[in-house]
Parts: sequence; C-alpha cells; structure tokens
Amino acid sequence: MNKIWTVDIVFPVFYGNIDILEKSAAKVLKYVKGIQGPYVFKIIISINGHKANKIIAKAKTVCRDYDSVFYMYSEKPGKGYGVLNAWKNSSADILTYMDIDLATSLQSFEQMIYEIRKGTDIAVGSRYLATSKIKRSLLRYLMSKIYHVFLINKFLRLPIKDVQCGFKAIKKSAFQQLRFDISNYEFFFEAEMLFLAHRLKMKIVEIPVFWKESKVSGVRIFETSFFFIVSIIKLKFKEIFGKRRL
Repeated sequence: MNKIWTVDIVFPVFYGNIDILEKSAAKVLKYVKGIQGPYVFKIIISINGHKANKIIAKAKTVCRDYDSVFYMYSEKPGKGYGVLNAWKNSSADILTYMDIDLATSLQSFEQMIYEIRKGTDIAVGSRYLATSKIKRSLLRYLMSKIYHVFLINKFLRLPIKDVQCGFKAIKKSAFQQLRFDISNYEFFFEAEMLFLAHRLKMKIVEIPVFWKESKVSGVRIFETSFFFIVSIIKLKFKEIFGKRRL
C-alpha cells in the first residue's frame, strides 16, 4: 500500500493581513486540490501578535467555510512564532509555510513537497537561481543580494542562495532535530534553521520560483537589515564558541 503523505501549509499572519486572509486561503485550497499525488493537505492559519481579536474572528469564519482550514494563536509577535508554533504542534509528515501575500507563485509548491518525498530534508524556494523570475524594487534587490553573498555565503559559509524567501518545506523528522536549537522567532529564524541544518549535513535543496514583491508587508527594510546583521554576528559567535545559547 502506498504511503499517504500528510502536508500542513502554515500561513503566519498578524492583524495587518486581515484583508487578504480568506482570498489567499481559498486560492491555495483550489491549487492543492489539483495536485495529483498521495497527499492530504491542511492549512493552518497561525496568528501571532497583539491586536488579534479581529483577525481571529476572521480566521474562525474562514475555518467554518472550509473544512481543511484551521487556526491557532500565539500572543508573541514575530513571523518565526507563527511558523514554528504551528510546526511544533503539527503531526504532518511534511511541514510547509508560505507568506500570506502569496508573493511566491504556487506553481513551485508541488515540486517543493515532492523533494521532501524523495528524501530531501528541507526544500527552499529560491529567488536567485538562474531559472527563477522575480519582480521587486532595485533597492530591496540589491540589499538582499549583498546580505546573501557577503553575510550568508561568505561570513556564515552557508551555501544557500536565498534563505529568506517565504516558501519552504521540511520533513517532520528533520524539524524535530532542529526545533530545540532554533532561538530566533522573528524574521531571522529561517537563516538560523538552515545554518543549523547545514552543520548537521542535512540535505537542503533549492527550487526556482516566480516571486513578485507584495505591497502588503510587515518588513521595515532598514530596521530589519540591522536586526539581521546583529543576528548573524550572534550566530557566528555560537559556532565559534560552541554554545547553544548566548
């Protein structure tokens, strides 16, 4: 008997996402229904942060309208809390997440989960592969490339072209190995997770995506860039001194 793979799709959301929540959930459900394969899909709306009453009410409405959509809530703000809280409470074989704005085209999703089925530990949507296509402002593009080439690739020696694209899948067993060592629960959690996975020699595969910058974003580019630099330095010190926590 062929194995049925359970797949959880996590949307990390905060109150600013309320206007696109239902539309995005419906679009993803429609897409996954067309996937031919031994999968059972579930969407988890993972709400985090304060001022959440309205978006929780909206999530409850979406859950009533769609049988395979569920929600959970953590009052702690941060994208990492949204994703990791849902993954920790999941029993699915394949754990995935995508940004609620669907900036990454869904056409890469089937390949991403298929990579996990084939034995990959983590599949990463990458905007910077030769066959990827992106549309974003020049400033954000240049800052992202500098961040990846000089800080991620050279300073951390992590050979991943794109650690921050909001489109990833991980095998449940791989996440169980990593979950207790991930200390960042904000935007940097993905870079830390991939850094830890690379040190453990896990199999990481990047897949090309079509990505379009969204007008709805919780990222403040200069503030976030400074936070990333500090986080990278802390992570490097952890590696040098062999510490689990600073």
